[in-house]
Amino acid sequence: MLGLVKYALGPDGVELRELPEPTPGPGELKVKVLAAGICGSDIHAMNDERSVTMPVVMGHEYVGQVVETCGSAGGFRPGDWVVTLPACYSCGTCVLCKAGVVTLCRQRRSIGSHVNGAMANYVVVPAKYTFKIPASAMTLEEKLIYALAEPLACVVRGVYEKIDVRPGDTAVVSGPGVMGQFAAQLFKTRGAYVILSGLPADSEKLELARSLGADEVVSDFDSLRNAVLARDPEGAAITCDATGMVPSLETCMKVIRPMGTHLQIGMFGGKVPFRLDSFFDREVNYVPSNSTAVSSWKITLELLEQGKVALAPYLSMKTPLENWRDAFDAVMQKKVYKAVLLPDNHFDGL
Repeated sequence: MLGLVKYALGPDGVELRELPEPTPGPGELKVKVLAAGICGSDIHAMNDERSVTMPVVMGHEYVGQVVETCGSAGGFRPGDWVVTLPACYSCGTCVLCKAGVVTLCRQRRSIGSHVNGAMANYVVVPAKYTFKIPASAMTLEEKLIYALAEPLACVVRGVYEKIDVRPGDTAVVSGPGVMGQFAAQLFKTRGAYVILSGLPADSEKLELARSLGADEVVSDFDSLRNAVLARDPEGAAITCDATGMVPSLETCMKVIRPMGTHLQIGMFGGKVPFRLDSFFDREVNYVPSNSTAVSSWKITLELLEQGKVALAPYLSMKTPLENWRDAFDAVMQKKVYKAVLLPDNHFDGL
């Protein structure tokens, strides 16, 4: 089979390689990958801004079909369509694992970073951290959308599980990329009044967000400040940085109210120059949200089955695995919301 392998330091240390097909062990599933999404963390890994165990097949966002099981497979059978929590190898006994927060286990290993991931024809994953996609996804095109379920689940963990959101709360989301767009939709499902902030160059992204339910969209700081103060003269109850960029975080701190909650879902990818006393000044609750928990997936799949969150508008590039460089470039140059790699040429017509 073919797999995209990070094998050496530097952006040139990534290549497509011919590899043996993996064999599942007890409690594992062998999954034929339909589509693997490119995450910002994959870019960080390629540029050595994220630790990986080399050599490793990249990719943790995927949807695929079970082709083989081994031992106790938790009710999965060949033919089932599935997605998987990336940090799926952990000690299984610590308090975090028992609570389903396996991402934070000290011994956790993730597909695509520590063990071979989904940018390949096949991936092996533990059954206990794998989930069936809703039966309502009938066609290959409908199933393909679930390659975006993992990044949505990351935002679900933040918006649904890490912070309190009360109906009517003003929530400012900074950054109209795909994670910010997901956050805007999710805050709306929780009853918040959502203001999505971007730059003048983001006009198309902002209009898409408006069409999908954002209450207001703004493209400069003065408009953002005025929109927030019109809702609450003390500032926004919630701010959310979806960019991992210091200016975006600084903007959030300028419009948040005293004792407000800031949700950080954007990854900075390195050291950043930021005045930490910005949190101290207003006693802001700074809440980072990293990846997913088991419970996040259950919420995510329910929201998708109920049609409360739209993913299709963000799937803007589908290309064979062999064209991975073009897809990575498109992501780095911000030409697409989400790009997915199709390991099997049978799916080229999607």
